[in-house]
Order: sequence, then structure tokens, then C-alpha cells
Amino acid sequence: MKYGQIAGNREINYAIYRCFEHLCDEDQQRFVKKFQKQPHDSDQIMHTFRELILGAYLSSRGFQVRYEYSVYSEAPDWCILNKKRAVVAIVELTNFRIDVVTENEIINQMQTKGIAVYWRDANKNNVDRLYHCIWDKMQKYKPLTQKLGAPYVIGIFPDFLAGLKFEEVRACLYSHDTGLFQMYRHVSGLLYFEEHSGQYWFRYEQNPNALRKFDLPSGVLWLAAEQEP
Repeated sequence: MKYGQIAGNREINYAIYRCFEHLCDEDQQRFVKKFQKQPHDSDQIMHTFRELILGAYLSSRGFQVRYEYSVYSEAPDWCILNKKRAVVAIVELTNFRIDVVTENEIINQMQTKGIAVYWRDANKNNVDRLYHCIWDKMQKYKPLTQKLGAPYVIGIFPDFLAGLKFEEVRACLYSHDTGLFQMYRHVSGLLYFEEHSGQYWFRYEQNPNALRKFDLPSGVLWLAAEQEP
């Protein structure tokens, strides 16, 4: 292995190296340094892992990508470049997790009983939290995308505990009067992805109201060793 053992989990370590096949050496090294600094059981290291998966998918679909590429003193998760190395699109990731109260209930049940039974978002509205999660990311690079005149895509990965459905994502994007796609035309689309047995399924929803259209293909990124296409 080029960089030795990066992750404590063997499957994740394998997936990291599969993703590295799609990235330049400089970005590989940037990820290695991040993984080495972050505790292997932390939420942050899983966020970094999903950032890596997102970039690997974009690259696997023929886009030239760079991680935390500096542009106007900003460093978005992913920049898509053209042949002249100019930024032609920005992609930023957000994770959607179950609400804190329910998550703590699950942890307590696991510690005391070894098993947990819960109702998804029993004490909070899943769609309301999702709406604000997406809204926050839409705001983040609005000035930068306007300065660049470049498309802006939001990537979203849901934690499996949240039990998120894609219809709930669409409800946030297209709700009458408050639909995020209608309100934020600088956002070109949303790239939703989730994991199934080492396969990452991507679904792209293009904003029909976007000021700058950007096409991304839906598809699958295969990372599990035993499930080659």
C-alpha cells in the first residue's frame, strides 16, 4: 500500500485506496494527512471519507477535480477544472444525521441493552431539519460562485440512522413558495448519494431554475472488493 494503513477498518482502508485511483498525488497526500490527524472513531473522519468518495465519483465520471483547491482565498470541498485549470464548477458536501436527542437515546440503549429500538426522528421533523441543512450549504459559497460565474452543486449524504428518503429531499427542493431550488437560483443542482454494501449510489437532481446549468450523471461508484462490476 502506497501510504500504509490509513484507516483502522480494513474495508474503509480498501475503499480509500480505491478512491485514490481517481485522484492526483497531491490530493491523495492531503487526504492522508487529514486521516492521520483525525481519531479513527470520530464523526469528522467519516465526513472526510465521504468527501473523498464524492470526489472519486466526480473524477470517475470524467471531471478533472481538485480537493480544497484555493480560489479567491476560499477552499471548497471540490472544484471542477477545465483543461486550462480554471474553476468551472464547485461541489460542496453536507451530511444529514439523525437528530441529537434520538441519537443519544440509541447510544444509551446500546450501552445498557446491547440493542436499540427507535422511531426515526420521533421528536423532531425530519424534513424541517433537512431543509435547513441544505439551506445552510446553499448559502456558504454563494458569493464565490457569483464572483466566478460558476455552477454550484450541493452533495448530500444521509446517515442510515436518519432513514432519509429521496422524496423528502425533493420536498425541500420543490415545495411551493419555499422550495430551495426556486429561492436559490445560483445552485445548479443537488447530488444525493448513499451506501449499499460497499456500493455508493449517486442521484443528481438538476435545478430547473438555475442561472447556470450543470449536468452530472447519476450512477454507482464500486468500492467493495468482493463486488466488482
